[in-house]
Amino acid sequence: MKNFAFTIATLAALTLPTHSVAQATEGRLLSEKLFVQIAGSPTAFLDQGAFTNYGSDVFAAMDYDQNNSVTLGEFLVFDTGMRPLAEEKGRLASHETAMRVVFAFWDRDGDGALGRTELIRSLGYDFQRADQNSDARLNQDEFLHGFTLIVALRAAINPAPVE
Repeated sequence: MKNFAFTIATLAALTLPTHSVAQATEGRLLSEKLFVQIAGSPTAFLDQGAFTNYGSDVFAAMDYDQNNSVTLGEFLVFDTGMRPLAEEKGRLASHETAMRVVFAFWDRDGDGALGRTELIRSLGYDFQRADQNSDARLNQDEFLHGFTLIVALRAAINPAPVE
């Protein structure tokens, strides 16, 4: 039930209005909406605790068989909201490749599955990498240009340089 509620909340958040420039790509718009879902507003900040809590909720949503481990298959089925856009643009294979690459980065021990701790640790590294000014919080721009999954999926859908 928690997975279902989280999925519904994520889908609802992806339909919220966004405050972005008119020329932004659809992938950027979806990424901005995701940031607003996690942070609460486009001008808010994400601290590592909020980011970790969100990651824990995402882990629960991805762990379809509830065995406290996310396989590549479960990871590929989980949708951030960008899969329909990738399909519409004829970039579904690129989307899947990006998901596989991110999974490989996050699967730090190479066992073919993500444990909760492994995912949270990987998100922590992503957070630190995205935190360009080292203030221990992410603004929307840092999230859009530094969070591994967002950067990879946006590049897969729109192979032009990410703005």
